[in-house]
Formats: sequence, C-alpha cells, structure tokens
Amino acid sequence: MDDLIYEKDYRQVEPTERDEWSEEVYDRVLNGGMLKAYSEAMDKIPKIIVPEDKKNYEYLLERCDAFVKQHHGRIEGIVDYHHWHSEINLFLPFVEFDDPEDLAFLKEIADKSHTVCFSPDEEGGIRVHIFINYFDEWLPEGAKQLIEYDAIMKDERLASLLGMQDSFKPEDEPDLERIEALLERFETETDLNQNDVFYGVFQLIMKSKDEDITLGKIANLMEVLLYLVLNGGLDQEE
Repeated sequence: MDDLIYEKDYRQVEPTERDEWSEEVYDRVLNGGMLKAYSEAMDKIPKIIVPEDKKNYEYLLERCDAFVKQHHGRIEGIVDYHHWHSEINLFLPFVEFDDPEDLAFLKEIADKSHTVCFSPDEEGGIRVHIFINYFDEWLPEGAKQLIEYDAIMKDERLASLLGMQDSFKPEDEPDLERIEALLERFETETDLNQNDVFYGVFQLIMKSKDEDITLGKIANLMEVLLYLVLNGGLDQEE
C-alpha cells in the first residue's frame, strides 16, 4: 500500500502590483497621519449610545461572566467613554465550545458583537477579546463622508493611491470646491483650524435638526459660520 502523503507549499510568491499597492496604502494609512487627522475630527463630534449595542453588551457580559465562572477564568468588561467603545475580555486556561449550548453561545457572541479575537494570553492560556462599538456619532452620512475625504486629502500620496477624484459624484465637485475654498479662508483669515470648523458646522447642523444633509448644505453652513466669525457674530473661542 502506498504511503499517504499530504504536502503544501506556503513559500512567499513574488508580489503582484496589487499586493504592492495594498501594502503602500496600508502603510500610508497607519503612518501618514490620516488616522490621526480623522480621529481628531471625529472626537469633536457628539456621541450617542446605540441602544442595541448597549443591550448586547450587557447581555454578553452576563453570559460571559457565567462562562468564565464555569471554566475557572477571569473576565474584564469596560464601556470606554474616552475611546468610545465597549469590550469584554475573557482570560481562560483554554477555550472549548463542546456541546450544543456552548456552540449556541459562541454563535451569540458572533451575532451580538462587531469583532471577536482569540489570542494567547501573556500570562498563559487564552484571551478572548469581544468588541462592541456601543457609541455612534450624531452625524449625517454626507458630513461623515466629508470628514473622511478631508483626512485622506491631507495626505497627497494616499489620496493619489486611492484615486480620490472618484470618491464623489461629478455633480458634487462644485460643492467640494466651495468647501475647500472656505476651509482655506478659515485657515488664512481666522484663528480656527479645520477641526474647529467641522465642529462648528456640526453644531449648526444639530441646531437646524435637518436630517437630509448634503455637501451643498454643508458648504452653506460653512459660509454662515465664516460670516459670523469674521463679523463678530461668533467668538472664535466659542
């Protein structure tokens, strides 16, 4: 009888142009300042608790506590109001879901969280990291898209790699040009930086209670804010 032989070759193959592009984009996002600019802008936006996420966090925390108690491990849970998320960490000597009830629980974890990670614990055993967003920005989609656009455009190489000229519809171009011109005026004619401007605009959005925010309306609100600042109708420190 012949031997049963199983072989696979996992040696590194020559990178393709797509691989090289992906690696450069990843490097620019991490090290080019885009994430920092985006995070600083988003941190200024008022946050709200997502009721469904809150319910899921509390449910999983209770279930995980019982699971950890049964398997003689420890548990950590946090709703982080500084980094705006919630997480549950289980520290166990080993992890096994070996009966229908445990497998159903594993499925619940996947269904009720946003990410789950199994990794070795520094002290030995296994760490199960369960991440739930919990918070969301009070922010119309058009405004959030503009913040993403602005953060990427601050890194010319990243914008070029991503072909940002295609990220908006052609009919949006005039409004984008208005917004960029207004931001330039804020930088040169006032003491406000772009993050301050975005925050001021979103304050106006909240006061207007308009749920249908477009790039054109954002540009209009920026014009209002600039007028108020330049004409003494709004203290730049407010």
